[in-house]
Amino acid sequence: MAYRHRATQLSFQSFNNGLGVPLSSDNEWVQLADMLPWQQLDEAYQLLFTEMGGRAAKPFRLLYGASLIKQAEHLTDRSVVTAIRDTPAYQYFIGLDTYTTDLPFNHSTLVYFRRRMGQITELVRNIISDTLCEQIQSLLPDDELRVLITDATAVPIEIRFPQDTSLLNQARLNLEEMLLDMAHQLQIKPPRTYKREAKAKWTAFARKPRRWAKETRKQIKVQLQYVRRDLRYIDVLLAHGASLNERQTKRLAVIRELFDQQMFMYENRTHRVPGRIVSLAQPWIRPINRGKAKQRTEFGPKIDASIADGMIDIERFDFKAFNESQDLATTIDHYFDVHGYYPDEILADTLYRTRENRQLCQRLGISIRLSGPRLGRKPKKMDAKQRQVDRDAEKRRWKIERGFAFMKGPLGLSLVRTKTVASIAVTIDIAINLANLKMLLRLFNGPILIFVKYKQESILIHYQIHVSGSRNVA
Repeated sequence: MAYRHRATQLSFQSFNNGLGVPLSSDNEWVQLADMLPWQQLDEAYQLLFTEMGGRAAKPFRLLYGASLIKQAEHLTDRSVVTAIRDTPAYQYFIGLDTYTTDLPFNHSTLVYFRRRMGQITELVRNIISDTLCEQIQSLLPDDELRVLITDATAVPIEIRFPQDTSLLNQARLNLEEMLLDMAHQLQIKPPRTYKREAKAKWTAFARKPRRWAKETRKQIKVQLQYVRRDLRYIDVLLAHGASLNERQTKRLAVIRELFDQQMFMYENRTHRVPGRIVSLAQPWIRPINRGKAKQRTEFGPKIDASIADGMIDIERFDFKAFNESQDLATTIDHYFDVHGYYPDEILADTLYRTRENRQLCQRLGISIRLSGPRLGRKPKKMDAKQRQVDRDAEKRRWKIERGFAFMKGPLGLSLVRTKTVASIAVTIDIAINLANLKMLLRLFNGPILIFVKYKQESILIHYQIHVSGSRNVA
């Protein structure tokens, strides 16, 4: 597939909405369109296209702009295409020359775009972050205190709540379908799997409103026996020349691993096993024990994020649980690589209060403010001034908590409904880019009041920053 499009930055005056009504310059999406470096993002997107022949792909701004709108407005792939058709501001944001009543693209195009974007999503996030950081640093004074805030959170994925019995029953049904297909290939009678008996036992167990531990263990044993028999049949048919397609081969490998894990937990009477599978369709998802009040265990990737100059950035993205306090050294090095100097102060929660982290910050000359009680013996009486300093540092650290709440609330990361690893990573990066863009938009468009009183004179200054292309006018 070729890519022959180049991003062109439209001017606000040249856009014709075709409705006879002027497009409002105060519209949020009109203002966001001038903040993004579309030309640099388009050049990064062209790196994915090596062939010069074939049908040309859709422009990057068209599809990425639609993805931003979809994430911000909580729309589906199908509904965002309709919303763009009906909204002139959306069409200006995605780079159309004039308003049109035709659908800009088919909704299925976004699926292939996310799959392709998974290869450069980190590069796109870095380009946007660097551009926004330049705009913010141009407004900050040189003597501003350089603060780094870091914390971690989990992003829940929409999956069925995992239970050992339901996972084994789903594995049994998948194996029965594979056996039927393989028997048809060899033109033989399907092996006896006792599927009617298995279905009756599962139905009787699933209909019970209350299940005792002994009944659950008995059902797991029964399902393990059915799955073991079906796996043995599949090995025999494979040895006789039967084959499975790519999707069935991947699912079979997941079922084999699931069977080994469930058999180990059953024999050892435990509920813990390394790399526990909680979904057959998404085997890369792992349970993340967060200990939150709403939900103790979350199923989805865990991200280690940081805030510097108001910009949110990802330090680590992993589907497996990890201790974020061990990543502080990497976070500090990343800050140095981006800014060229170390931060003056680090704000973190109690989990980061380790001797290694404190020694590292002391060696680099960084003041580290951590939540919670200090290490060592508790003093009999704490200084009131120090207590106030700790209280102020904790309030400033809440900024990253508010950022997580904003991304999980208005930006839709409270429950991600995409399926593949690439699409999940793209969705999270889009939410972070949106959070940074909206933060910068609030900074530029928020009115500022300054009240100065000197002796008998009082002065009230009221001004506002407006965005005009790449220039900031006060």
